Amino acid sequence: MARPALDRIRLAPAVQGYHRRGFPARLIATRLGISERSTRGMLKALGLTAPRPQSRQIMEIRHG
Repeated sequence: MARPALDRIRLAPAVQGYHRRGFPARLIATRLGISERSTRGMLKALGLTAPRPQSRQIMEIRHG
């Protein structure tokens, strides 16, 4: 297979299993032979990432 990261059906159970055991995305990617970016995308698609806290935008007005 030329692009293993695109075979999400085959990789999803492995990613879920490693994630359940507490493996970080970098280690999951190394073990499965895919990129860390693909792993993070798959974790997000599977709903396994924590939502990011909202950051408050502080507008600063500078008078020059």
